[in-house]
Amino acid sequence: MMDEIELKPETGIKNSIRQHITNSTLVYVLAMMVSMFIFLLGSGPAIVYVDIGLSVVQGLALIWLAYGFFMFHKDEENKTIFYTSIIVGGAALVLLASRLLDVLYATGILTSIDPLRRLPVNITFIVSAAAFTFGFYILKTVVDKYALERRNIYKGQLSLPIGFALLFIYLTIETIIPQETYAYYVGVEPDLELFVEEGYQILLWVQYFFSMGNLVMIVLGFWYLRRAFATLDKIPEELFQRIEEAKAQQAQARQQGGGGMFGGRRGGLFGGFAPPPPVKPVVQSEEKIEDILIEDPSIPKKMFCVKCGLELDEDSAFCGDCGETNPYLKQG
Repeated sequence: MMDEIELKPETGIKNSIRQHITNSTLVYVLAMMVSMFIFLLGSGPAIVYVDIGLSVVQGLALIWLAYGFFMFHKDEENKTIFYTSIIVGGAALVLLASRLLDVLYATGILTSIDPLRRLPVNITFIVSAAAFTFGFYILKTVVDKYALERRNIYKGQLSLPIGFALLFIYLTIETIIPQETYAYYVGVEPDLELFVEEGYQILLWVQYFFSMGNLVMIVLGFWYLRRAFATLDKIPEELFQRIEEAKAQQAQARQQGGGGMFGGRRGGLFGGFAPPPPVKPVVQSEEKIEDILIEDPSIPKKMFCVKCGLELDEDSAFCGDCGETNPYLKQG
């Protein structure tokens, strides 16, 4: 039983920087979610302009995110974070250039032969997707390191680099073989039917997989990124020790319970149905982490979620990140 809980020192990421990073990712995800369903409202120039506008919002949100990383780098003096901020910010500017080309072509200010119209747009988009893939991959290595340094319980995720890699593949295929050349609608509204040229059905499904895959992975990736920076330097030391104890107990249970093809719980594949060996119960402290956090007078006034470590407001009944009930309110 511990006499007190050792909290992380308040020398880590500033709340203002934390808000830049977490809020920009939230804006990006919201804009992306809306853009996923905007075409359900119909088609036409108005919908196209709204979609382009949402892409501009996403680009601005990524520039905002790059600014948050840059400010974080100034406090951390971490070169990898600095490189991430430069790569993400530069890729976001290229993405905005791609959207600007879209507007210029849509309004007729720029004209070209129809098959080549999307080529400059797609090339700039491909460059930005490749840069995002690399930038968020090196960011993952930094977040992994923070977990090893016990600054966080969340490691980096591959969701973002995988998502932008899928987007890169999708755009590359679309540039080489434009979808409108082998899949298009025939008939008169509202009786339009999708017609796919013979031999291109598999390619259409492959493109659909890459399209949906990059959307899902990017949304998940930004959600995980937001969670990682929302809890950075806010995890009580007690939580790390509880996690290590739980892992040790699970490892002990697996060792005592046996396993495998030839020696499992029931004797393995050739061992019949022998009863499992007795497992020595692990004695756990009757004192819960909630009670420790509440009763210890040496703990600072700040409150942290007992599940994910997020700092709580004084009147918060639930954690805004994971929804866990706030045990501090039991004091009243």
